[in-house]
Amino acid sequence: MKHLFWLTPVVLSCALIAPGCEKEQNVSAPSSESEPGATAMKILDAELESAIRAKLESDDAIKQANLSVSVDADANKATLSGKLDSQELRTKAIELAKSAQQTLIIEDKIEVKPAA
Repeated sequence: MKHLFWLTPVVLSCALIAPGCEKEQNVSAPSSESEPGATAMKILDAELESAIRAKLESDDAIKQANLSVSVDADANKATLSGKLDSQELRTKAIELAKSAQQTLIIEDKIEVKPAA
């Protein structure tokens, strides 16, 4: 009887702890049903692209240029391409894009072609 007294709390503790150790929890963001094979990263890409576009559209001259933005959120990288009228606008577009997320790497494919 003495052995059962100290054994009971041990068995109960194991019974409470064991269910939590049985399965690995798989926590992932839901994927989009509209795109087969879409992953959570595509959602992050879209969010980052929207943030960059919002920053670029805050400047009227850059907004009118309608720059192309492509994003790889996994690599923390964005590519800007298109045409702008001046080097100053190009520099401003890059700085605006960088301000969308800290440590964002911007690949600059913007052409500067002054208006004729």
